[in-house]
Amino acid sequence: MHKKTVDTLIINGDIFTGDKSQPHYRPGAVAISDGVVLAIGREQEILSAYDATRKIDAHGALVHPGFIETHIHSTGMAYHGAPFSPQSATASKVNYQSMKAATDPEITAAYAAAAACTMLQRGFTLYFEAGTVFETDAFAETLTKCGVRGMVTAPWAWDDMSFDTLDGLNETLMRRAPADARRVIDQCKYELARNKDDNALVRGYVGLQGSAGGTDELVREAVRLATDSNAIFWQHQAFEPEWDALERRKFGDAGTVRMHRLGALGPNTTLAHMNMLDEQDVELILAMKPGLSWCPNNAMGYQITPPHKCWFPHLYRNGASVSLGVDTIIVHPMGIAGLMSLYLSRMVGDALNPSDPFYMQTIDAARNVGLGDRLGSLAVGKRADVVIREARDITHYSWRDDTGILLSLSSSMIPVDTVLIDGKVIMEKGRLTTMDQDEILAEAVRQRDLLAHRLSA
Repeated sequence: MHKKTVDTLIINGDIFTGDKSQPHYRPGAVAISDGVVLAIGREQEILSAYDATRKIDAHGALVHPGFIETHIHSTGMAYHGAPFSPQSATASKVNYQSMKAATDPEITAAYAAAAACTMLQRGFTLYFEAGTVFETDAFAETLTKCGVRGMVTAPWAWDDMSFDTLDGLNETLMRRAPADARRVIDQCKYELARNKDDNALVRGYVGLQGSAGGTDELVREAVRLATDSNAIFWQHQAFEPEWDALERRKFGDAGTVRMHRLGALGPNTTLAHMNMLDEQDVELILAMKPGLSWCPNNAMGYQITPPHKCWFPHLYRNGASVSLGVDTIIVHPMGIAGLMSLYLSRMVGDALNPSDPFYMQTIDAARNVGLGDRLGSLAVGKRADVVIREARDITHYSWRDDTGILLSLSSSMIPVDTVLIDGKVIMEKGRLTTMDQDEILAEAVRQRDLLAHRLSA
């Protein structure tokens, strides 16, 4: 039998596909050509049909589609563990609000590269920047150099700041991001232009800060733009009681009900947080099918859930597309959301299936960022974004698991050996291949310290 030669064969893998109809192959193999998955299956069958220019032996380690982080404010990654709150200002001039408002292209480039390394080392191949990067070109150019996927939108997209829900919204931030609908829509259009290149690693979406910061008129216009551009509409929504009450006072309704009234509750919408739900909200979500980006660590950390009911397990079991996001990276470590979703669901007496977080970070996440047709599973015709973990000790091997339980429980702790994005090896033996990883870290720390010194002067 004549074998077809492909670019890359990954062999001897404990492969979790992200496709529930055929979730697992052990030993498995993946054939890749021109940046896409050409074949996937049992190793013997793939090797009998394909040869390759390059073979990668996974040595029995876990192999899975790249995880997708659907809600992160990446400027905070350089400040992880800093002694100030992400929700408020401090007496010091150096605080989270002042530091994220004072970036420039060099700072953003340094932070984006460092964030890319952090994401890859935890198995993430795409991260969704949730509207806090001012220098979007520097962000996109840097991720592209690294070879990592990203999504970006207008920074601080609001048009009504006649309220103060967040302490410490300083003058610099408000000057750089005035409450102006035209600014927001024009910037969203600028970011969406990235999507003209179908192979672009960094893509644009239509994003608003959400809740009470966007008027009905802005939300409607943003939804129209997203629909016309075949992009997703995204915003923060129903985070906590104070935001919910303020939105209700301003507009007469809030959360899911308001989004439905404005035509913003459909399959091309993804709403982040969604902690403040009731039975009517749940019915609307199941009927209209928006994506939901759940941040379980924040819901617990800010003591929102409990006492408020956690509806996410019920929604997920009934067909809602739920993805996961770490959100406040200054407080929460990258990759923790999967484990926290299991803990929170058990704590409220409505436990998720142990493998659910794996799918929430792959196939559901891809749908929620508008890329379900090309990412999120190792399936024929999809882009070859593949993560190969290390196999250092017995806890890194799945045992009688063909659904992805280990990748839900321990994904952030199992070291990554190799990452391919678009079929290209971006990380090998835990090191970035496209740029100097040590220089990236040194530059990010240097820029962070220079910024802190400048602000404190």
